[in-house]
Amino acid sequence: MTFGTRSTGSTSNQCQNVTIHNVSTIKLTKSLNARASADDDRKDTDLSSQAEVDTVEEAESSEAPAAREGSGSPGTEAAEQDLKQDSDGDEDASEDQEGNADGASVNGSGSEAGSDVVPDDASGTEADVLVLAAAPGRDEAEAPEILLEGLEPPSSTALKGLDIDALVALLPALGFSGAQDSVVRLPSSSVTGQGYRGPATILVVGVGTGWADTDPLAVTTDDEAALGYDQTGLLRRAAGRATRALAGTDSAVLALPTLCEEQLAAVAHGAALGAYSWSATKNEDRPGQEKTSKKTSPLTTISIISPLADTPEGQEALAGALALAQATALTRDLVNEPPNRLTPEVFAERARAAGQEAGIRVEIWDAPALVEQGFGGILGVAQGSVHPARLVRLEWSPEHATKGSGGQAGSQAEDDGAAGRPKHVALIGKGITFDSGGLSLKPAASMPEMKSDMAGAATVLGAIVTAARLALPIRVTAWLALAENMPGADAQRPSDVITMFDGTTVEVTNTDAEGRLVMADALARAVTEEPDAVLDVATLTGAQIVALGDHVAAVMGTPDLREEVVAAAQRAGESFWPMPLPAHLRATLDSPFADLRNTKVGSRAGGMLSAGLFLREFVGRRPWAHLDIAGPSFNTGEGWGCTPSGATGYGVRTLVRHIERAAKAMGSQEA
Repeated sequence: MTFGTRSTGSTSNQCQNVTIHNVSTIKLTKSLNARASADDDRKDTDLSSQAEVDTVEEAESSEAPAAREGSGSPGTEAAEQDLKQDSDGDEDASEDQEGNADGASVNGSGSEAGSDVVPDDASGTEADVLVLAAAPGRDEAEAPEILLEGLEPPSSTALKGLDIDALVALLPALGFSGAQDSVVRLPSSSVTGQGYRGPATILVVGVGTGWADTDPLAVTTDDEAALGYDQTGLLRRAAGRATRALAGTDSAVLALPTLCEEQLAAVAHGAALGAYSWSATKNEDRPGQEKTSKKTSPLTTISIISPLADTPEGQEALAGALALAQATALTRDLVNEPPNRLTPEVFAERARAAGQEAGIRVEIWDAPALVEQGFGGILGVAQGSVHPARLVRLEWSPEHATKGSGGQAGSQAEDDGAAGRPKHVALIGKGITFDSGGLSLKPAASMPEMKSDMAGAATVLGAIVTAARLALPIRVTAWLALAENMPGADAQRPSDVITMFDGTTVEVTNTDAEGRLVMADALARAVTEEPDAVLDVATLTGAQIVALGDHVAAVMGTPDLREEVVAAAQRAGESFWPMPLPAHLRATLDSPFADLRNTKVGSRAGGMLSAGLFLREFVGRRPWAHLDIAGPSFNTGEGWGCTPSGATGYGVRTLVRHIERAAKAMGSQEA
């Protein structure tokens, strides 16, 4: 399954200079016939000066508590250049591989990411780096354990000539223990014999603790299960960490466990996500500027060794993973785009282009249409900006999914006992293209990342595009509420009273609580179509970050649907935690001047929960889940796992997994 280049650029002037790149090809293979080096040219070397250990230090992160292990290897700095020569030196191989990338995929505005599926028997595969995975040794063993499930002969000849025992014995001397997100590079000549014909460089990536369970879907604790850390999740993270570490390298072959479709999909998906790079706003060709793109560009070609290479299940898993990676790249691109280049108008046109390319029906409400239909929440937020608001509706409705759906879906579900098996899923995304706070102005230090306040809308767009690309047999509608929140002369004021789409009046007590206003309008409009389930996604509150940190998102709403989202996130390898909506907090939204006020006054307690309670007022009795992704949607620090700095695309795969489950449930019901 291949995907042609999908241009998601806008026709507006400010986006015409955005370059859309595609550089990566991902292949599935059973064996490895990589670039051979003359064995007699390989000389014994002092590994202490030629191995590079790269360990991510994030002691404050709950995601990688053991990441500091493996640091401090002696002499690693002196060998960095030598190793890069090993891994980066063959530019001809890169050109050959690029020539094989038929129909390369999208990566959106200026990103670079892996995305094409190319069937391959590996007879001509060439690679610069061989990637292996390792876990910390069991029973307090000093040496890590190389993960070779499915890679042993005769299932694969990829590691022929590689002395695994020598590699295992060497790794502790290099300061590598298998800690999560740690990587070590070394010349293959140090641990190979005469029969080895593989890459000149080996990279070993640590998966961390928690691998010991034999069940690929097993976890070590209940919390880890809820947060998506099973073996599949560890593989996704390890593959992404490896491809991030190999930026500037032409090609790599991944020899990681892929015994089942879930593991294969995780490795392919993680590798593609790790190979993402944002470059649209970097002018590396300006006069006098030394080019550094070779050092920072993502991998050109990725090959994955798997016993599933020749199976339809393997190819299907790979195609699905890469379709999801494409959508995540699209989401990341939109969030990374500077706010002067991604206004509500531009976002709407980008959504139109992406939707139409995927076979999705697209409708856009401009400012006059919003006024005519009474979208007071969206219009109120936007009135301080020179850039008018937009509301975008996208619909994926395959012929076999629309039967029994539409406006009668809800009543039919109740009549035929199909509760919890939605035929129509509605997705609503917050799209504040820049949030200054309005007249309730944010502190200066909080401003730079406020371009990411449209991540909810970008996530929803990525999810419905994936549903269409995978031709999921279920009706999906997506609503993007797009506005810019600025303190202009006509800006919304604290104490203003606005009228929402459904007639509810709202007293605005804080103009920086604007996201819930645009979301409320979109929710109220979406539920008029009587969907079977409603899910909204938003970078809604700073309180979410205070409560759960930067790596864990929150989900609130109807208890059954809330738990379904948690389960979908677990299978998708994302961390969502269920939160309550306490009834006593509802009184904090009462206003003497309107039906509601947008935020409580004088207290910050339970801010995330009161925001959820506000949104609940606009969904009626529909099954509903609110996903607050304020923390994990944008990474202001160093990358980790398959997560880069900047936009993360968080939530896309959780939504897709939920839609897939809903489609399967509908199929079971019809059968």
